[in-house]
Amino acid sequence: MKPEAWAEELRRRANKKKEALHRQLSQPLTFIQKAIVDGASTLYFDVFRQRPKIDQESAALAREKFGRYFPATVEEMLVELLNDPNAYAQKVEEYEKTCPPVPVEFPTNPAHYRLITRDPSRQIQEVLTQLALLSNFPSQDGKYYALDIGTGYGRLARKIEGTLKGLFNGKRDFKVFGMDISESNIEDAKKLNEETVSEIVFFVRDMNKVPFPSNTFNLVNTTDASYLNFRHRRPFYIAEIARVLVPEDGRGCITNPNEKTTLKEYNYLMMRSNYKTYMNPLNIMRSTVLGRCSIHIDGLVRGRPDWEITGTRDMANTLKRALKAEIVDTCDWPEKGGPAIYSEFTFAVNNKTKKALLKYMDFREGQRESENWFNIERGQ
Repeated sequence: MKPEAWAEELRRRANKKKEALHRQLSQPLTFIQKAIVDGASTLYFDVFRQRPKIDQESAALAREKFGRYFPATVEEMLVELLNDPNAYAQKVEEYEKTCPPVPVEFPTNPAHYRLITRDPSRQIQEVLTQLALLSNFPSQDGKYYALDIGTGYGRLARKIEGTLKGLFNGKRDFKVFGMDISESNIEDAKKLNEETVSEIVFFVRDMNKVPFPSNTFNLVNTTDASYLNFRHRRPFYIAEIARVLVPEDGRGCITNPNEKTTLKEYNYLMMRSNYKTYMNPLNIMRSTVLGRCSIHIDGLVRGRPDWEITGTRDMANTLKRALKAEIVDTCDWPEKGGPAIYSEFTFAVNNKTKKALLKYMDFREGQRESENWFNIERGQ
């Protein structure tokens, strides 16, 4: 079968699986399931008093200072960055001297993370990543370069590589890269490469500084990453995705919790869509470590404006109005049974996007040598 025909068949299969996952995610929450989640929450927070440990003094200072430095939306922040990258970068530095960022380690390889990636809410991310890839295949020059930002141990990067292997049928006209800020996550990803005979290039780097020349990638995917990035740094992250995508042919895919996300709603979703898994006592124990991490993040999101999750409308406006990008696909889930706590945007950059990015691209080009960018060019 020709690559174009196989890509069409994969699109058909992916859309069919997407529909099935939406049905699974939209199941109603039963009285018993709700009681289990509510009971566990009451036991953990009210009986055992296991509240997230957040420095309230620092949080109060962030609430006082954030609005003095930054506008209300990420869209407005990105406009400031594109108009004067140096001034915006200096503003971020000044704010963080007063209100130092509070990072949270998010381990992705241990058993507790592998457990949650079986959830329909995570499986749909893989389908959406594949559909983003298929939306611009084949590429104009016959080659395909892809990057997964916040890759963890490479779950989505491997989905991309597996799809491209099938499409190219033995040819090596593609490259896949995965980057993550956590050294331990990247170590685990490289070990898994050896076990699976994968050729993905994994490396450690901050999501706000992508070490590649502009106009390199056909696809940049980023799943469950932007909400782990400080809100005032998200304009860098979004601009970097757009910068390294090839114009007209490039696709960006951003999937993330949105403003409707709460820890309890997330637990409701997991319970009603994957009930049997979370009724296994062993699995409950496995998920405890990641649960503590999620509780801490939930507290920071509600306590500090520099951790606040970017809203769905704000993200759409940022892509369409600030970047002049074309929205190719959007997806929110669950569709029924509760608030849609996840959002996905697949978008295409174009020449208008690149024009909006001119000052920013010059700004980043000046950092190429100091950041030791990858020396790859399309066509190599």
